[in-house]
Amino acid sequence: MFTFSAIHTSSARRILFFSLVLSFLIPYFIVFLGEKAFIRHWESYGFAPEQTREWLDNGFKSMDKAKQWRAEYFKPEEAGPWMLMDIGPGEASEWREAGIKLSEAAEWRRYAFTPSLASEWRSGGFSIGDSIAWRKHGFEAGEATRWREKGMSPAAAAQAKLGGGNP
Repeated sequence: MFTFSAIHTSSARRILFFSLVLSFLIPYFIVFLGEKAFIRHWESYGFAPEQTREWLDNGFKSMDKAKQWRAEYFKPEEAGPWMLMDIGPGEASEWREAGIKLSEAAEWRRYAFTPSLASEWRSGGFSIGDSIAWRKHGFEAGEATRWREKGMSPAAAAQAKLGGGNP
């Protein structure tokens, strides 16, 4: 009959303990070394380790995307929300240059306005709703401004224009 002795029991406990420790340490070091290699790869393209972590923390898993956003002078925390709205770095830069924030840009964009068009309408004092109404009747920003200065609504201006009237 087989009996457990104190020596066998303590050896088994040590083996179990070391197995548990190794089951934690081995994956930890694999991830640790993998992350170091990943950061080193980003460093070779001009990203400091802290910058790499910032881009990663803001949803940028691709270094190429991070480089595109950085080339447009966006910080990771600025670029992340634009990227989530599926607006690319070039277009986001245009919206920013036009002085239009992301929430407004998303709304203008929803109605097929480009950054330059939205800027034209905004500089004419039009809200997005007014801009949509005037555009729906076939007016550009400058022309709509002249008709509006005459006190005309988009529908009335469209009728007058059809009748040969000028602003």
